[in-house]
Amino acid sequence: MTLRPAVCLAALFAGRLFAAELPAYLWMEAEHFAPLKGVNFSFQPEGVTTREAWSVAGPGVAPEWTMGGESEWMSIAARADVTNEVTVSYTAFAPVEGDYRLLVRYADYRGKREEFGVRVRQGDKVQSHIFGKEPRVEELDPMKMLWDWSFAWDETPVHLMKGGVAVEIYTTGITEARRAVDCLCLTTDPNYHPHGREKPDLPTWRTMRDLRSGKLDLGHMTLQRSLPPAIPSSWLLSRSPPAFLWNVDLNWADELRKVTNAIDDPFGVDPPIAKDFMTTYRNKRPPVYSDELSGPVISISRYPGAFTNDSPFMKWLARHPERRFAILLNYAEPDWFKGAHRAGIYANLMRVEKQFAGFIAGEGIAYANTETTVAYEKIRRARTRQEILAALREMEDKATVAKFSNYFGASISSAEAWSSVISCLSANMETYCHMLCGLGVNRIGHENTGNSPTLARRLAFLRGAARQFGAQFVNYQSCNLGDAATMFSRQNYLYPASSRYILDNQYDTWAGAGHHWLLKDYLLWHMAGVDAFYNEQGIDIFWKPGGNSAGDDFPVDLSPKGRTAQFVQKIAHEHDRGTQYTPIAFLLDQAHGWSQERFQPGGFQLDPQLNPTLLLPGPHDASIRGWFDLAWFPAPETQNEPASGIRQTFVNGMFGDIFDVIVTAPRRAEIMNSYGALVLAGEVFLTEDWGKALRQYVERGGTLVVTGNQLTGPGVGDLNLPATGGGLMIEPSSFTWVDTRTEIPTQMFWSRSVEPGSDRVLATANGQPLVTAHPLGQGQIIFISVPLGLGLDNRPVAVLGLILKKIVDGLMPVTVHGDVEWVLNQTAKGNWIVTLFNNSGYIKPQHGILPTDHSQSVTVTLQSRAAVTKASEWVTGEPVAWTSRNDRFEAQLTVPAAGVRFVEFRNN
Repeated sequence: MTLRPAVCLAALFAGRLFAAELPAYLWMEAEHFAPLKGVNFSFQPEGVTTREAWSVAGPGVAPEWTMGGESEWMSIAARADVTNEVTVSYTAFAPVEGDYRLLVRYADYRGKREEFGVRVRQGDKVQSHIFGKEPRVEELDPMKMLWDWSFAWDETPVHLMKGGVAVEIYTTGITEARRAVDCLCLTTDPNYHPHGREKPDLPTWRTMRDLRSGKLDLGHMTLQRSLPPAIPSSWLLSRSPPAFLWNVDLNWADELRKVTNAIDDPFGVDPPIAKDFMTTYRNKRPPVYSDELSGPVISISRYPGAFTNDSPFMKWLARHPERRFAILLNYAEPDWFKGAHRAGIYANLMRVEKQFAGFIAGEGIAYANTETTVAYEKIRRARTRQEILAALREMEDKATVAKFSNYFGASISSAEAWSSVISCLSANMETYCHMLCGLGVNRIGHENTGNSPTLARRLAFLRGAARQFGAQFVNYQSCNLGDAATMFSRQNYLYPASSRYILDNQYDTWAGAGHHWLLKDYLLWHMAGVDAFYNEQGIDIFWKPGGNSAGDDFPVDLSPKGRTAQFVQKIAHEHDRGTQYTPIAFLLDQAHGWSQERFQPGGFQLDPQLNPTLLLPGPHDASIRGWFDLAWFPAPETQNEPASGIRQTFVNGMFGDIFDVIVTAPRRAEIMNSYGALVLAGEVFLTEDWGKALRQYVERGGTLVVTGNQLTGPGVGDLNLPATGGGLMIEPSSFTWVDTRTEIPTQMFWSRSVEPGSDRVLATANGQPLVTAHPLGQGQIIFISVPLGLGLDNRPVAVLGLILKKIVDGLMPVTVHGDVEWVLNQTAKGNWIVTLFNNSGYIKPQHGILPTDHSQSVTVTLQSRAAVTKASEWVTGEPVAWTSRNDRFEAQLTVPAAGVRFVEFRNN
């Protein structure tokens, strides 16, 4: 088995632990166990799943999502007919000796045994237990009766010594049902009894709740002065409203060939209502499609015909120079007609380059045929993550250049190949968005869905990458929740919710994330600066509702999706959205390889067995995730809830959506100077250039946050980090915030004592400096001596949240108080816009509709440091009154349940 570096390090000093004051929790995702081989999904007949192995079993489909989802993104499974013992393992660290409970969440089948074992090893001592011998969920449980199984929790006691713990999941011979394991937890807490995918309430989360409520006072000490109110020019991503790009169908292609009485506006509608649609809009323009912001998307299969000389499509583009368009690469190739002149077709495409948004690759990079053999061999031999990224970059670049050279009928450069590609990865977008911008894409995309938590965090990656590389970003909208999607369509091939399609991939009116999720998706992307929207299921903007008793004589009209798009287009036309204000950036290594959702459990979305040392999830991943959980808290709590539309995607972050993510890409350090503070997350390799650039950034007035054991490379010396003395010291589970002398409990962690010299000490542990602020020029380096900021449980230590809070307090000219998600923008005229999302009051399950709970309205207080001269709200059109209170100016308004409000104001 592979011991992770932090585990090995902690094991060396296990004898120096102090007594724990709080319960210990060791959370383990089953997909982080190794080695895994193949796949074994709940919807597959057993005969087609991988034999004699534990396999990846997620993300799940209808059964898993209707049960609230897997604990994170995946689970693992082994077949019932495995005869030999097959073992996967994971190594953790027990911070204290004591009696623990081993809890396991797994699939409990109706009327069948699904036996598997879990073994806990410490040296020569082995403790084991067989799970799945008897039902843990009542046999008449609704989920069991529907799917024949249900997720269940079971537990067994174990006694652990301090130190490393090897946990093994193993098969026990042939059993009666598939064995599927979601997650495990070792804890000393006798009161932790999880339901669904509920994780422990860590002490850090309790501290964050106290910070948010005001219960925890951090004093008046400031860590960062405010930035000037002017938005940096590098942040401006778009000077015009976004494009709304829609799939067009052959009916519209036929309309383009007509000389008179044609429907000129680009459209694509559900085939069963196409005749009625064209009759209705033959002599009047269809809403949404007729808007000048709307443009067509054609399949790559139609590319050759569309760009021949004087084609109807080329003529349409000439008539409408204000309209933009795109070409969809998904699952198709160009339909080359006999004698097609590829270079000439490409030349015609370039004639309308200003209107061309790009080649959209949904859930992919470029749909190029990559040759993995050479790249994977390099990855196996890699000694650093940087070498892995280089191998992947080279592989993708070679394939994409070859693909588009073939399309364009000439050998083209890498820059030419990538410039028009819009890669719209879903899972794992965070890993690759900066790499793709570095390859030269002009627009980076992302397929957003209702399954993906914390959209604001993913937008921070996209926005940060676009700003760092001078690009733009695109929203590939998919109204999915789990494996289901919302479709207002009559077409049978879209998998209606019948018994024929019940196990997976239902696309119907009642399925998926829902139209209200879509509204908030539109608006959050819009305010973030999106350049274009592309709706994947774009044929259902219009519908023709009917019913058994109601009949089928209703007119074709905008569907709920269409009404949503119409409202957003109205907002885009009537209001300058300005530029999003994000004064803090997280700085990651360019080869960080991290993403919260991935289709393979290893870094870079690779099978970790290619290079277990570098690809298995460990402290590096945990550090990045930990900082993000704090920045968008309470994201880790909403992800404990059953998965639903709205609640996981849109999070009421306590600091607001005020962060970007940038990386240590070569020759791309200048962007850091636009941020008031940089927070390093994960393990970061600093080149000489980046080391010098960071020092200059601090000397000019920036704040840099660094944790222990975080930096390597020749650039580290330029930062002159505080000296640490003595051996590694394991601390009790608390620290003291110096400004208020408040002792704050947290999980156990280790640190080296900092030698502060004249540096300001912000926090201590055991009477020794724990966090210091080191002045450098006009700025400062905040050094947290906890390795990677993590406790022994690989979760963030609470002091990180306190540092973040104090930095934010000094950088925000406007703040929001109330349980809402909020975004701050500034227009070119200097007006501020606060966008407010009430994410309570409406729950959209994977299947079905629930009523709005109108009692969940929220009263919100806005605060401005400067006097406000004029304010109004966009949705209602009403003025917003501000009053002077102490040294601030305040306004209050109510955001309805599930509602959205925009407050625009001018201050001095």
